[in-house]
Amino acid sequence: MLALNKEVKMLLLDPLPATAMAIFKNSGFTIDECFEAMTEAQLVKRISEYNIVCLNDSRDEQYLTDEVIKSGHRLLAIGVFGKRPACVDLQTAASMGIPVFSSPFQHQGSVAELTMSFVVLLARQIGDRSKEIHTGEWNKISAGCTEVRGKKLGIIGYGQVGSQLGVMAETLSMEVSFYDINSVMPIGRAKARKTMDEVLKESDYVAVNVTSVPENIKIIGERELGLMKKTAYLINTSFGDAVDIDALAVALKSGLIRGAALDAFPNAPHSNKGTFKNPLMGLKNVLMTPNIGDTTVEGELRVGTEVANAVVNNIRFGSTVGTANFPSISAWPLKAGMRRVINIHKNVRGVLQEIDYILSAYNVGKQILETKDSLGYIIVDITTEEVTAEIVSQLALLAHTVRTRIL
Repeated sequence: MLALNKEVKMLLLDPLPATAMAIFKNSGFTIDECFEAMTEAQLVKRISEYNIVCLNDSRDEQYLTDEVIKSGHRLLAIGVFGKRPACVDLQTAASMGIPVFSSPFQHQGSVAELTMSFVVLLARQIGDRSKEIHTGEWNKISAGCTEVRGKKLGIIGYGQVGSQLGVMAETLSMEVSFYDINSVMPIGRAKARKTMDEVLKESDYVAVNVTSVPENIKIIGERELGLMKKTAYLINTSFGDAVDIDALAVALKSGLIRGAALDAFPNAPHSNKGTFKNPLMGLKNVLMTPNIGDTTVEGELRVGTEVANAVVNNIRFGSTVGTANFPSISAWPLKAGMRRVINIHKNVRGVLQEIDYILSAYNVGKQILETKDSLGYIIVDITTEEVTAEIVSQLALLAHTVRTRIL
């Protein structure tokens, strides 16, 4: 347990956005940095003294593993600055009552902008013309180059990125249709289609913006490419396995579709030192970028603000909004003359009754409970200046208690 007047120690394993650093420094945390890569054994030894650990999401493999997290007996929160907390063993963190914060949506505008830029660049064959002029070739042609005004953009996956993309496309006077497995409200003049096939058949540009779940692997394959217009373009900025790359290469070489742009690839290199190989390399009117759709200065700053504020609000108030492994509660500032009891427990029948019985000695001002899977999270504000050690011990000794904090 950690009171608000105790020192909060934070370890940074990676450089963080400037917005995050400003928030953490203003919060009065003691901040240590350790940016060099560490082995699991080194991490186990290093994090044992810290209440918060922060890192970015650039690692594809777990960095904070089961053993590392179990060694963090003082850990209260983990901040992952990015959209994918794959570098953390989320299940172990949850089992120890440690929320893991990330920011899955702050990059979406950046991805939508890149997708929209691909539409214009493909329409004017900018990739080929730029490559040619860099080699001294002056090739001023208009064959196959069109305006995007009045053309049809079909969006596969009308979520955070897809819906923003639709709005941007309409500002360029494009007609927008979309397909999504869920029933979602169209924005602007976008039109929902009942099947993906309808979108593929009618669109001049098809943008794939689906989530990385097994059902969406190779959602665009040989059959789907065969439904598209011969003058159409395919754009994928979602995840690499959403498109069958070999089938796309065949479609492009045979003239089945006119061009493509991709920012995500199967078996992509894990670092900037890796080697990239792909059957699309060298093909005409094919744009490829190294998974940079969510990499912008503005996006990183927004991520920094969101994750840092989420971590601070968890330490100060117990808020868990923005966690990847916890029930979500938006906590409120604690009033004078009150103490806050936070109990993380296994989500089993009867546990709330046991907690209420222990706290019945106090006047409860406010109480809220949320559950997620096997975990329960309760915040109780009680009217008192001091919570007795006996009650703290009773809560901690409950069979289903994972962790108790007193603020």
